[in-house]
Amino acid sequence: LVPSEGFPFVGLSNYVTEFVSDPNFWPIMGNTLQLVAGAIILALIAGTILALLLNRPIWGRSVLRGIATVPFLVTPSVMALIWKNLFLSPSSGMVNWLLHFIGIPAVPWFSEFPLQSVTFIVAWEWTPFVMLVILAGLQSIPGEVLEAAKVDGANAFTTFWLVVFPLLRKPYEIAILFGTIFIFQTFGEIYVTTAGGPGLTTNTLPYYTYRTALNSFQIGQAATLGVIGVIVAILAARGMLRLMTERTVSERG
Repeated sequence: LVPSEGFPFVGLSNYVTEFVSDPNFWPIMGNTLQLVAGAIILALIAGTILALLLNRPIWGRSVLRGIATVPFLVTPSVMALIWKNLFLSPSSGMVNWLLHFIGIPAVPWFSEFPLQSVTFIVAWEWTPFVMLVILAGLQSIPGEVLEAAKVDGANAFTTFWLVVFPLLRKPYEIAILFGTIFIFQTFGEIYVTTAGGPGLTTNTLPYYTYRTALNSFQIGQAATLGVIGVIVAILAARGMLRLMTERTVSERG
């Protein structure tokens, strides 16, 4: 991969090439942002619902919590293979079997909805993490607050939206912060399901970096893409941390 005579110093020309000359860069950045935003939103919704259900005094709650964390503990590439072959396969997938059972023709998920399918798989993997964070937040809410809302006549939805949800701001911020950093690095799910296709539909910045380095052997451009990815992740994390810090200071003030 590296020539014996080394690489000539080219300054910032690789960055100019990516931002200005590479026609694939901005669409791929758009794919990356769609994946991150979509997976986080889905994981927040599903994780909140699971946390609310598993916070109730039901039989076998501890076992159910353990089962719910399994997707987060399985290797991402293995989880993606499970979804690809067991659930979303056009010929033998369980989802298409259910659709066929109710009279809907089979859907080639990774051909017609490639980015959405990968986003769903990533969200499935991150839902347990969100659930655990929100569950910890729910258990830290004083029971007196919920009892007061019940005495005032608030129903379950009103209690959650006006009382519980504002108290879960910190857990949500933590879930969004860690989710953004790690989902931005998604690679294995794309590699084993769509290989970045069709076309560039599921190419994200980490996967495009891999292709540039090991398929096109453009090591300089790949290094540039890697640096851009690190900078974007740092800026996103810095922005979230600053927002969290400013809100904490304003609350104390």
